Amino acid sequence: MVLSRKSKSVLFFNPDYHCSFFFRDELRKRGWKAEISVGSWYPQKLLWADDVLRVRKSRYVPEHLNRWIQTWRFRYIVHYGAIASGIGWFARLQDWVIVGKMFRYLGSKFVYIPSGCHEHRLKSKWQMVDRGNVCGNCGFESQCSDTKNSRNFEVVRRLAHIGVAIDAHVSEEFRESRLRYKSLDLEVFSPEIKVPHEFGWPSSSSVRVFHGTYLKGRESGERNIKGSPHVVAAVRSLQRQGMDVELVMKTDVPSRDMRFHQVQADIIVDQLIYGGVGSTALEGMALGRPVICYVRDSWREALAQWFPEWSACPIISATPETVESEIRKLVENADLRGRIGKESRRFAERFLDVRKNVLELERLLESLR
Repeated sequence: MVLSRKSKSVLFFNPDYHCSFFFRDELRKRGWKAEISVGSWYPQKLLWADDVLRVRKSRYVPEHLNRWIQTWRFRYIVHYGAIASGIGWFARLQDWVIVGKMFRYLGSKFVYIPSGCHEHRLKSKWQMVDRGNVCGNCGFESQCSDTKNSRNFEVVRRLAHIGVAIDAHVSEEFRESRLRYKSLDLEVFSPEIKVPHEFGWPSSSSVRVFHGTYLKGRESGERNIKGSPHVVAAVRSLQRQGMDVELVMKTDVPSRDMRFHQVQADIIVDQLIYGGVGSTALEGMALGRPVICYVRDSWREALAQWFPEWSACPIISATPETVESEIRKLVENADLRGRIGKESRRFAERFLDVRKNVLELERLLESLR
């Protein structure tokens, strides 16, 4: 049995920040029924827009059940995050074969998007990367276990038709596809955007280094996966040496407003530990800013094999040990900052444009027959 529903219908089950919203809007332009579902618990500040299907709490029906009933209206479900935790009510069945058969019986097609490293590979695999430096700097590490991770991967294998890779690692846990998934509306993320008065920075002659974080649940004591203390130390060191440089840090800024801060920066520093590229680095390049972000050489080479654009990616790779020298080079040379900023925007136009990349997502969905 297949439910009577539009063949071109997709539900983004939990949004991947603004990426899901941009894909949703582009798919709608292409004739799709596309929606985004969030639970009652979902933080408002992480929503790019308010027009989502938010499931409310009920005295009579568990919220998890309401959300999964909601999925039956859609042919395709793009699930962001661990399915084992999000599936909630069904966890009591403890038989993922039944769950997988039920959704296949209903004609549903699942795409799994890991929201983080532990949802892509086992912790034991991550502990082998950079001599354990990634796990060693993660505030979430004590709560991360392969018992829990393996349970999620079992559900993914039962339920998802395909997964989408989030970085240059190759997962051994599920079948994955590669596409230009992290995408932006390049008119919204443009070097020419107008900054609303309430987000304007005070005028300054200093070269301004921007570092933004949202580390709730991932920061503990001295553990900081983005390496923020090293960014602070680097700028302070340069200031003591008499350089006219200023650090601007923003924490927990609503997703829809962060770009207004980023575009005012002269330099953007993302993470120095993880080794891959996250939203901050991609947004910074789209906004035409030079970006410093640790990308290990092996990952850069792998990405260039999958995506030719990566052979000319202008991200400046830095670690906690080298970030000060890399910031110094940019502070001392305005022409260098301008040149790399222009290269950043060109890279974004080739690699991040949602109007082009939606075609890849559409092909992936329609291939799941």
